[in-house]
Amino acid sequence: MKKKLAVLLVAAAMLTGCGGGQESAAPNEQPAQEPAAETVEEVEVSEPEAVPVEEESAEDTTQASDKVVLKCVCDLTPHSEILNAAADQLAQEGIELDIVSTTWDATWNDMLIDGDIDFAYFMHVPAMESIEEEMGATLYSMGGVHVEPYACFSDKYASKDELPENAVIAIPNDSSNEYRALKVLEKEGFLKLNPDMTAIDASVDQIEEYMIPIEIVEMDQANIIPSAADFDAYFVNVNRALEANIDTTAYLMREGEDSEYANIITVTEANKDNEAIKKLVSVLQSDETKKFIEENFNGAVIPAKQ
Repeated sequence: MKKKLAVLLVAAAMLTGCGGGQESAAPNEQPAQEPAAETVEEVEVSEPEAVPVEEESAEDTTQASDKVVLKCVCDLTPHSEILNAAADQLAQEGIELDIVSTTWDATWNDMLIDGDIDFAYFMHVPAMESIEEEMGATLYSMGGVHVEPYACFSDKYASKDELPENAVIAIPNDSSNEYRALKVLEKEGFLKLNPDMTAIDASVDQIEEYMIPIEIVEMDQANIIPSAADFDAYFVNVNRALEANIDTTAYLMREGEDSEYANIITVTEANKDNEAIKKLVSVLQSDETKKFIEENFNGAVIPAKQ
């Protein structure tokens, strides 16, 4: 807004008086004249404009309040890599992940069942069912993300046909993975299994006949790779092979790509209807995430069939 200021300068006339009468002008002297008023000037003065104060938009406030943080545990490879690759997609859904641990130990099951985390991403359905039976818990699969075809490797031989008679083969002693290893050995013609064997009761006691002479050693999977030199061949999860920088394309035998053992997002009753978990699974099953899996693991990890 602008205001106008006026400046008026006027010179006062000098008058003299005596005895109550007016003095006559001297001869030839001109009477004093009143000077003319000066012209009024208008000066424009600018007022400083108000500076707008930025306020947080309602949209920003809503986005901040809508963000959900999901806590989880997962294996380092490929699980955490897949989750991290999906971070931007999840952020668009208002979801942030807090990966509590990527080094497996038995407390992971307790953390899930006790509600210390929102979901687990390291098991398949048979493993989930085994944990349910062992711990008396009820767990839920929210959907499969990827498959790691179970494989047999060797530091000594390039193919299964090179394995010597009575070859010593290490297999994991947890029932679900032992089941997978034994089923591969049966498929490859090494042995015949009890047709009633399940992932819950799998063990060498379920072998009905050896078709090719081999010696099977059952042991904790965590100890197999460190002692691989003691065996002619060994079975491990592909994620453990990847972590150990084993060439996962150089396997002797493995499950087919139609393996039913998809790695799943596992939750308890408290989160089976959690909308954020459902959005998470949708992102992990998206074409973008499938493309990441196909392009980064050289066939050792494949997207799960929906």
